[in-house]
Amino acid sequence: MSMQPRVIALTGSPGTGKSTLASRLQKEGLTIITLEEVAESVDALSQFEALREVEISKLAEWKWEGNSHCVIDGHLSHHCSIDAVIVLRCNPIELRHRLEQRSSYGSHKIESNVEWELISGVWADLVALHPHANVIEIDTTEHDVSMDTVLDFILNDMPSPSVEEFISDSIDWIATRIDAESI
Repeated sequence: MSMQPRVIALTGSPGTGKSTLASRLQKEGLTIITLEEVAESVDALSQFEALREVEISKLAEWKWEGNSHCVIDGHLSHHCSIDAVIVLRCNPIELRHRLEQRSSYGSHKIESNVEWELISGVWADLVALHPHANVIEIDTTEHDVSMDTVLDFILNDMPSPSVEEFISDSIDWIATRIDAESI
């Protein structure tokens, strides 16, 4: 383990596998905090229980005070004060299938999340918020996440490019010429 505890955002579009990976990391002994827990601690959740909307601007107020690495699980986790980020991506065609399985997701929510993935929306946020944070991007379309790679990144400060350095090599679903009618 590195000497200094790091805060790592586990981010990506809904349906890319963040909670699944977080659960696996927790079984490996890592500290996992949900974005909802972070939002509650800085009073960033809407007062209307049914909405459960997050005031994104307040997330940066949260500070990790633990003495071990911490992974924040959530599609807005990169809005927190972080040291590094794991970006999960999924082919928009597969992502649509995954989101359609969620009974709480209506067609508008599915469309907006598939579009966000298609245009790599999380990367725009990362460049603006954390251009110098270390990053790894993992394609979860086939569900095969290498735990060794993720654990090396988190625990051993595996050399990795910054957001700024990596963005040009990030997954570009549009350039892969996805059949637009199948999305």
